[in-house]
Amino acid sequence: MTTPLPARVWTVTISATAGRSTFTCSACPSPAVASDAPLARQIRRHFAHHLTTTPLPAHLRICQCREYGCAWHRPQVPCSGPLRLLLTRTDAGRTWRLADTCLGCASATPHAAPVPEPPRPSAVSSPTPVSEPPEPMQGPGEWVEAL
Repeated sequence: MTTPLPARVWTVTISATAGRSTFTCSACPSPAVASDAPLARQIRRHFAHHLTTTPLPAHLRICQCREYGCAWHRPQVPCSGPLRLLLTRTDAGRTWRLADTCLGCASATPHAAPVPEPPRPSAVSSPTPVSEPPEPMQGPGEWVEAL
């Protein structure tokens, strides 16, 4: 028996509950209540979390649009070209999707833009001297803002 590979496609839907914005992710078990930070930034950080915690080698990635019958775009175009991450906003900005998509599908998908891949961890990391306290964790920073 083979274990299915994680699909690199995540969909976040924004809704309101009791006057507060919430968002539901296709890969998460329960909705998240939005904080005071801008919602777009929260969603980008949420996608970044999924990308960095569920890496998938390039040779195992596939066009997720094709997996859904190329229903994300019109006109129908053949899948072609290299894969890229595509960020799509639909339903007046209430639905966001981040997915591996081929160049052909990416070019035909409305309300979408290619985004950069997350930075790869460096192969060589310098150890932190024991005498120095660890630096506080920083968020993904510029890369997330580029989403």
